[in-house]
Amino acid sequence: MSLTIESLSHQITDGHGQRQLLSDVSLAVGAGECIGLMGDSGSGKTTLLNLIAGLEPIQQGQITLAGVLMAQANDKQLSELRKQKLGIIFQQYNLLSSLSVQDNIAFSAKLAGRYDADLCRELAQQLEIESLLTQYPQTLSGGELQRVAIARAMSAQPKLLLADEPTGNLDDNNSHRVVALLMKLVKSHDTALVLVTHSVHVAATMDKRYQLANGQLTLVNQSPKRDG
Repeated sequence: MSLTIESLSHQITDGHGQRQLLSDVSLAVGAGECIGLMGDSGSGKTTLLNLIAGLEPIQQGQITLAGVLMAQANDKQLSELRKQKLGIIFQQYNLLSSLSVQDNIAFSAKLAGRYDADLCRELAQQLEIESLLTQYPQTLSGGELQRVAIARAMSAQPKLLLADEPTGNLDDNNSHRVVALLMKLVKSHDTALVLVTHSVHVAATMDKRYQLANGQLTLVNQSPKRDG
C-alpha cells in the first residue's frame, strides 16, 4: 500500500470548545489508486490531508506512508518524506512568480534530488503546456496555472499525490479537462492520488469516492476496474 490510515482520531478547539473532528478513521490507498474525498466545509478534509502530509501531529491512530510510520518520525524525517514521497497540489497553485513555467515545473524535482529534464518535458507535453515554458505565472490563466502546478508536483515522481480542491477556481470545462489529465498522469506513473473536492462530478471520476461527515469516513461509491 502507498498509504494506510488506521483508527485515526483528531480533536480541535473552536468557539464551542473541544470538537471531535475525526473519529476512528481508516483508509487504505494502493499504488496508482485515485481516491475522491468529499465533505462539507469544516468537516476535516484539509486536516486529514495535513495529517497525511505530516504537517499536523497525529493525536491518536497511525498513518503509514511508503513504509514510514508517521507518528514515530521526527521533523527531519517528515520533511524528507515530503520531499521524496509526497506531491501536493494546492487550490491557490502556490507557484513561484519569479520563476518561469519551466523552472517552476523543475522545482520540486530538484528539491528531491530527482531532476529529470526528459520527464519534465514529457509532463509538459502530456499537460499541454509546452508552449508556456518560457512564460511566467502572472501571464497564465487559471487552467494553465493548475496544469503547471500538477506538472511541478509530478516532476519529483511522488508515491502519493495530495490535491486540495485542485479545480475549485476553475469553470466546469477546465475542471473536467484538468481532472482527466491528472488521472491519466497518475495512472501512467503508478502514483496514488487523494483528491479533496466539492464537486460530485469530479469525485465520480475517481476509483473510489468517500464522504467525511461527523468525523466518520464512509465509502460512497467504487468505480468498476479500469483497464490499464
